[in-house]
Order: sequence, then structure tokens, then C-alpha cells
Amino acid sequence: MSAFAAHVILSNYPLSRAFRSRLEQHFGSGIHLINIAELRQVSFVKLVRALRQIRAERLSVAIEDEASAALLPVLELLATVTRARRLQVIDMRLEQRAFTRGRAALHGLSLAAESLRAALDLLASRIALRSLMRAARSAAVPGSSNRVAYLNCNLWFGLKAGGSVGHISGVANSLMDAGLDLLLFTAGDRLLVDDRAHFVSLPPPRMLAVPVETSQYRFGRRCFTAIRQTLTHTNVRFIYQRNSLGNYAGVALSRRLGVPLVLEYNGSEAWVAKNWGRPLRFHDTAALAEDVNIRHAHLIVTVSDVLRDELLERGVEPERIVTYPNCIDPATFDPERFSAEANAQTRREIGFGPGDVIATFIGTFGQWHGVDVLAQAIRRMVLERRKQLDALQLRFLLIGDGQKMALVRDALAIPDADRYVHLAGLVPQRAAPRFLAASDLLLSPHVGNADGSRFFGSPTKLFEYMAMGRGIVASDLDQIGEVLRPAVVLPGRLPAGTAGDDGAVAVLVPPGDVDRLIEGIELLAGDRALRDALGRNARHLALSRYTWRHHVAAILAGLDRVGLRAREWGARSGEVTAAER
Repeated sequence: MSAFAAHVILSNYPLSRAFRSRLEQHFGSGIHLINIAELRQVSFVKLVRALRQIRAERLSVAIEDEASAALLPVLELLATVTRARRLQVIDMRLEQRAFTRGRAALHGLSLAAESLRAALDLLASRIALRSLMRAARSAAVPGSSNRVAYLNCNLWFGLKAGGSVGHISGVANSLMDAGLDLLLFTAGDRLLVDDRAHFVSLPPPRMLAVPVETSQYRFGRRCFTAIRQTLTHTNVRFIYQRNSLGNYAGVALSRRLGVPLVLEYNGSEAWVAKNWGRPLRFHDTAALAEDVNIRHAHLIVTVSDVLRDELLERGVEPERIVTYPNCIDPATFDPERFSAEANAQTRREIGFGPGDVIATFIGTFGQWHGVDVLAQAIRRMVLERRKQLDALQLRFLLIGDGQKMALVRDALAIPDADRYVHLAGLVPQRAAPRFLAASDLLLSPHVGNADGSRFFGSPTKLFEYMAMGRGIVASDLDQIGEVLRPAVVLPGRLPAGTAGDDGAVAVLVPPGDVDRLIEGIELLAGDRALRDALGRNARHLALSRYTWRHHVAAILAGLDRVGLRAREWGARSGEVTAAER
């Protein structure tokens, strides 16, 4: 931005809908929001150039959560590159603290020291990983207690929303439903994990290093030390770790304590960085950490057949793999939780009326979510199919933010788009059901991988959509198409007979096909009986097959299969409720 602005808000990640609203109420609607995550997609030189274009009377570095305080020194240094006249920090309580360019420059010394320490931790991690890669998997014995150590060693900043929050919370809560005690080790808050779990916070670093990637290894080694101190005097039956970039704490702890390691593998973080973000500076080290985790895990849990096939190709024995898609908590994603008046209030909140047909997308606007394809479809409908939009009273609600937001904004920068589209921004995961309940149809326009490899995902939003009992339009793409069958498949003709009598659960369209996506949206927007029937069928399927209790039952059965005696925990370990059968 080269034009002069009164007040620029600079953050490292997109701010949540709620925090943005508080900022607007406090400072007025004239603030201009910029997040470094969008600018960081380019080279460092281009990032500096983009920052130099920022001219403002005041620039505030916004920190939405306590974990993000580690980003402050770097953000303050970046703020000094801008042409803002006054600089300040604003935290989640809206407290403000001014800083000068000179003071920010002093952060350089601390940053250099932290970067050196992180580089040494990276080196130590490489040495340890190479040694572990040569070592055989340990012969583990389950602990004598019913306690599980759940390790979420992701170094997260900003609002925790999206499928990862639902996955972590769903598995953790369902392990406890199965009769296990849970020690939850995580950075930040407890997400949606309930109070039955004993919560152990993993303190984030006070300052990030440069390159930022090296902070992952420093944090990983600190995680190991902190968790070891707790577990040394605590008997656990097994360790469950969600795979995260460069982190091998679960392997080191499993070997030290002699208990099994269950690894949750949702895909290669190194591959994701290379293909969906900025390639890692230390790609080989991150890939080595993944190899070590896969080699030493006694059981590996994954969410799609594509990922299972990848693991088999990497030499993992079939009996060590449990494959089960992502799932839902049926109590959380239940449309009956929301009254007609509550849904009407949500509609008023986003500016839509009771007679509008709301088509909703929710997600983190990632590379594979297809939100840019959806934006192109909306653009075409506004420009070329305005009469049809008005006749259907069709409106669009896009919830989320992230990498593709700039493309979405560009596509929707057309006259009158705001009449038909509301960009809600990021909302906490616990708020998602409220918006879905107020919608009429739900959209999952995922796209394939740009490199031609198979789509390996299991979108959590898909199962959340199903559980909410709304009509779904989705891409016919690997697991998505497999789960949402039988279906109305476009291009094609609507099945003969009464809508939904054939058990169809969704409308499927070719991935990336804007014309077919429009056709599917207009089909459901204009046929309430069809979308209601699809919604009923989808909810029944979700409850009968895709709850987190089903997922955890598969994990415990996998532990039985590899001789780790899961069934000694009692009958509850494999149960699902009658409503979930």
C-alpha cells in the first residue's frame, strides 16, 4: 500500500473476527489490516519493499494471544522498515505500548543470540536424528496405568481454528470416553479438550529465531525436557503424538520410558511447506525427523488410504498402520442445539435475511481448500447470473482467512459483490457450528495437488458439514468423493424418483470446475426438498460411521493387533453409543 493511512494494524497471522471487531470498535472503521503471512509468500527482498510502501500516521503491532508474544521482537523490527510516523504494540486486552525505532533495533542483539542458540539446537537435533535413524525400534511394554500422554508439540501462533483443533480435541476427548486418563501436553490453551484431561502447558519461546524454522527444533528439545520431567514420576500406558515439523520428542520419550508410541501422521510437513507454502531452509532435516518418527512409532494412525499407501511405500508394515478418516463430535455438531430464533439472530449478525438461501464455506483458506475456485464461481454469478442469484435469493458466507485470502478479495473486487457475499474472517472452532446451523447449503470445493500427486487429505469440515444436516456441494476428489456416496454427480441428470430416496448424501462436482460448481450450488439453492433430504442422509451417515469414538476404537483395535493389549482397559475402549451405530 503506497497511499497514506491513518492507522495500520500489523500482525503476523490473520486476526480473528472477534479481535478485529474489538479493534474497529476501539479505533474506528478506518484501520487498515496487514498480516505478514500474506507478504511472506514472496522473497525477503520483496517483503522489505512491501513494508517500505506502508505509509501511516500510526502503526500498531497486534498480538492476539500470549503465545504470539514470541513474535514481537521480529514484528517490531519489521515495523521499523515501514514509513509509519508512530509505532506501538497492542495486545489482546487492547492495551497499548509505544516503541521507537531505536528500541526496536536493540532487539537485533537478542535476536542474534536466540538465533545462535536455535542453530545449535538444530545441529544437536540433526545428530540425534541420524543416530535414531540407525537404531532399531525399541521393544516397548505398555505401562501399568490407564494414563495416556498426548503430545501436541506444534508451535502455534494466532487463533486456533480449523480441522486440526477438531482433530486434537476429538481424539483426546474420545480417549477419555474410552476409559483412559489423559495428560495433555500442548503449547497454548487446551483447545476443546474438556476438563477431565490434566493439562500441562508447554511454554512457547519468548523470542523466535531467524530463520524462524530453527525455532521449531529449539522448541522441540525444550518440549522433550519439560515432558520428561513430568513423565519421569508418572506411569503412562502409551504416548500419543501428533506429528509436527521437526519434532521427535515422542520417539525420544518412548525409548527412554520403554512405553509404546502412537504417531498421528496427517501427511508430510516438509512436503506441505515445499508445495503449499515456502520451501523449508532445512528441508532434509525436517524430512529426516519424519522418517525417524515413522521408523520408531509402534503404531501409526492416518486419515486416508492415500497416506496409508504412502506409508506402505516407505516400508511401514501393514499391521502398524491404522487408517480412519477424520470425524466429528456429534454433541458439538448437532443442528438441534440451535433454535430458529438463534439461527435468525446469526443471519442478522452477518447481514442476511430470513428468506435468503445461504451457501457457506468454512476453512483456513489453504492451498487445497479451493476457496479461490469458489470466489471465481461467485464472481461469475454476480457478473453474469445476477437475475438467477436474485430469483434464488442466494447469498454466500465465507468464514476463514489465510493464504488464499488475497485471491478471494481480488476475485470479489467487483461492483455489488458485497450484496451477495459476506467475508466473516476467522472464527474460533467452537463457534463454527453456530454459523453452519444458520446456513442452507455447505460448500467443499477442494482441488487436487498442483504437482499431480494424489489428494491425501481428509477434510474435517466435510464431516462437520454432514453432521449439521445441510445440503452439501463438494468436489469429487479421492476420499471426499468416496465418503459422499451415493451422490448426485454433476455433470449429469438428477436421479429419478423422490429426492433423497436413493440415499444420496451430497452433490459432487469435478474439482476446479467453476461451471459445474455453479450448477451444483444453483441446483441445491433452488430445491429445498433435495437439500433437506441430502442433509438428513448425510447426518445419519456421519453419526453411524464418522464420530471420534469410531476413530479411537480403530486406534485401540490397532494396539491390540500389534500386541500392546489395548483391551485390558475394559469394555468401554471399543464402545460407540447407540446413536453412533
